[in-house]
Amino acid sequence: MTDHDPEYPLETTTLERGDTALHVVRSASYPHERRAPVLFLHGYPDTHATWSRQLEGLASMHPVAAFDQRGVGDSRPVTGRDATRIARYLDDIEAVIDHVAGPEGQVHLVGHDWGGVLGWYFAGDPARARRLRSFSAIAAPHPAAADAMLRDRLRRHGLADLAVLADQLRRSWYILLFQIPRIPEWYLTRDVRSTWIGAHRKGGLRRDDPEVLEVDTARARSTLLTPLALYRQAFGHSRTPPSTIELPVTLIVPLRDMALRPELYDNVPAFVPNLELHRLDDNHWVHRTRAVEVNQILHDFIARHEP
Repeated sequence: MTDHDPEYPLETTTLERGDTALHVVRSASYPHERRAPVLFLHGYPDTHATWSRQLEGLASMHPVAAFDQRGVGDSRPVTGRDATRIARYLDDIEAVIDHVAGPEGQVHLVGHDWGGVLGWYFAGDPARARRLRSFSAIAAPHPAAADAMLRDRLRRHGLADLAVLADQLRRSWYILLFQIPRIPEWYLTRDVRSTWIGAHRKGGLRRDDPEVLEVDTARARSTLLTPLALYRQAFGHSRTPPSTIELPVTLIVPLRDMALRPELYDNVPAFVPNLELHRLDDNHWVHRTRAVEVNQILHDFIARHEP
């Protein structure tokens, strides 16, 4: 984590959740105390540290918070299939909102990768969406919209459509691997730190990025292994798509994403009437490689949706 302006320090707290304890980082003090906090959800294979440039860059304008997802990083390990159901992750998000904004408070939710997917599910549940003022997704297509795009292309079966599908399948090989019991765990832990660094380098992080330089074996192992359970639920969960999302949403699409073709976002407007779309010519971890630009997009969007 980078150093922060002492005028806007961050504090670390532990949120007990029964089967786990969540490691939460939040603004200790901030101006404009009536503004809703900005809560960041990390993806795979990351911890809250992936958001260090957003926590630093936005803390003078908004209260900020992030946390390590259950079983990852400095959050307590979890065991058993029930502990890694998608619903438990969504319950955690609501518990963290209670923690940083109060039982009736709201946040601006920002998610990257799997954090973005969880954000789509949270925003698509009317009972949970009341806790949000806005949602921002980075490198995370709406699950139902992506599924609809793939089905549409398959039905048309033109050469261009099949080429898009084939290329996306090539990029998604690891998702299919993760469906197999035990083999992914063996594959990912042959050299845990090198595997973690290799994935991030392929996704655009530079050699001198502090997140790459500071990762240790235990942290890399937890981020690579625990979230495999999310991938193993993905296909079934996407068949029950989130409802139309009425919230204001901004979507940041990296055009050179090593994992996701930009066409996966084509159908999102059908599910999100109040949508802003930003396309950036960069790779998967665009919030780190283009932090200043991403921070400006997030600040401008969030500021427009504060009372």
